[in-house]
Amino acid sequence: MTFSGGTAPGPDRRRQLVAAARLLADETGSAAFTVARLTSRAGVSLKAFYACFRSKDDLLLALLAEDSRIGADVLAARIGSRTGRDGLRAYVVELFDMLTLPGAIGYAGVLVRERRRLTESHDAELRDALAPLVDLLAHHIDTDDPKRDARTMFAVLLEGINDIVVGRVADANELAEYLYRFCTTGVGGA
Repeated sequence: MTFSGGTAPGPDRRRQLVAAARLLADETGSAAFTVARLTSRAGVSLKAFYACFRSKDDLLLALLAEDSRIGADVLAARIGSRTGRDGLRAYVVELFDMLTLPGAIGYAGVLVRERRRLTESHDAELRDALAPLVDLLAHHIDTDDPKRDARTMFAVLLEGINDIVVGRVADANELAEYLYRFCTTGVGGA
């Protein structure tokens, strides 16, 4: 651990801490690291951490927000010009395929393990953090309330991602296709 200098905390220090959290999440597949371990990895003091974030939860929300923006950009590029049901299917299939990208499983592990806990005490902040991914999904949904339907569908997809992260499902492609069909036809739908 290092001592912080006389400079005021800024965006660079925040980015440094988020990057260190990402590395630790990639190593563990979870947020099971302490603030002390994080600051040691980032090379900053605990005082510097608390000048940037109120708590570890605030840091995790910042990590989820940054990785959601990045993930939404990557996912949008993978979906390309596909629209309608083809675009919606591409969203689901490509989202699950992205779990094979370097570093993605660490983000997914933090997201699926921390989502329920963060929802209880930081619901609005978590919704804001995940908005890039949910908004991209809503763009491909043609219903009376695409935002609400996207939030619901995204929650179902996260349960599937959780099954992959914890090793309950081996075939991510099959699960993606199943969840796409389930979400688009519903139980007993046409």
